[in-house]
Amino acid sequence: MLLLKFELLHPIFLAVIGAIFIFSVVVVKLLLYGRDKFYLNFLLSMAIAGMAWYGLIYLLTNSGLIKDYPYLFNKGLPFYYTVAPCLYLYFRGSLNKEHAIFKPSHLFHFLIAIPAVISIIPYNMLSYAGQHEVVSRVVADVEFAFSDSEYIVEPWHWYAFPFSALIYTLLQIRLAYRASKVPGQNKQTINWIYFFSAVCFVIFAGMLLINVSILQNRSHIWSILHEGSIVIFLCCCLLVLSFMFFFNPELIYGFTKKAVLAEVKAPTDTLPVADEKARPKIVDTHLAEQVTLAIKEQELFRRPGLNLSELASALEIQNHKLSELFNNHYQLNFSTYINNLRIEYIKARLDQGDWKQFTLEAIALDAGFSSRNTFFNAFKKVMHTTPSAYLATLKDEKSL
Repeated sequence: MLLLKFELLHPIFLAVIGAIFIFSVVVVKLLLYGRDKFYLNFLLSMAIAGMAWYGLIYLLTNSGLIKDYPYLFNKGLPFYYTVAPCLYLYFRGSLNKEHAIFKPSHLFHFLIAIPAVISIIPYNMLSYAGQHEVVSRVVADVEFAFSDSEYIVEPWHWYAFPFSALIYTLLQIRLAYRASKVPGQNKQTINWIYFFSAVCFVIFAGMLLINVSILQNRSHIWSILHEGSIVIFLCCCLLVLSFMFFFNPELIYGFTKKAVLAEVKAPTDTLPVADEKARPKIVDTHLAEQVTLAIKEQELFRRPGLNLSELASALEIQNHKLSELFNNHYQLNFSTYINNLRIEYIKARLDQGDWKQFTLEAIALDAGFSSRNTFFNAFKKVMHTTPSAYLATLKDEKSL
């Protein structure tokens, strides 16, 4: 036991323990601050959990403590395969809001984990005593962990999962490059993704190099895992990666560092009334994007008589949060915002020639307007002309 305690003070182990702790803090922060983008946060949490699990099993196996927890051994391989796909889907959804919600096609990215699930079945079908016997042998001879035993995953997995992760990381870098060409993208966020992806690439490449080295020099496994310079470097990279989740809180948690500092330095209950009115309101940009995307993609604005409470219920958002969003972000009242979307919808249908098959009133009713007067007033306010005049202009253009 004293030997195990000494082992856990090894710089490699300390770096991994620190990374696992920070990863755990990040997941907690995601649960507390990121509930308005549940799907993206689920992907990021899965990726973080996979990295933390890899570090945990590394600690337990190389310290010999795994023999006390045999039910944890040989469980994480499928998760290792999903780390890079989860990160890729997370960043794609963060950079392109069309992918910020779950789509069935996303499941194809996880098919890569199926062979890993199959590989861990034999060990997990063993009794507790059988699993204990296997892990005890691993502790006694770490080379057994890379053997051809039916209770140990096939050696080719140690090539396959870091190699697949490298491919996804390159795709992730390409996402950032394409996003950098889009006007209005936050350069700081793009640069952060570049750096984050570069660290991931180094880690996955290093894992592949270590695994290749181990499988070709099985008699030196212990020295490679405990004294190898590459292992020490990768553990430091893992620690750096864990800290990086605090360097871009706007992307990860949905608020800016400046906003957090403003809340700390100037709490609302100590500000004068005049200063409170002048101070800009903090807007949850991710919530705003989620609401806009859902309203437009699901065409919730077409529901007749839609009100703020119904929309909040449909989007599973608290009423007061949605009300604050319209006041502080859109700077429009709810009915004006919804009517503007309805007018956009009607204009698109008229431009496509739907007026040939339907009357203006029928199209307006389909857009969600409940009365002719409301429709005409809203149309004139947005388009600065009446629906009839706009339609006459379209007909003249078609006749030319």
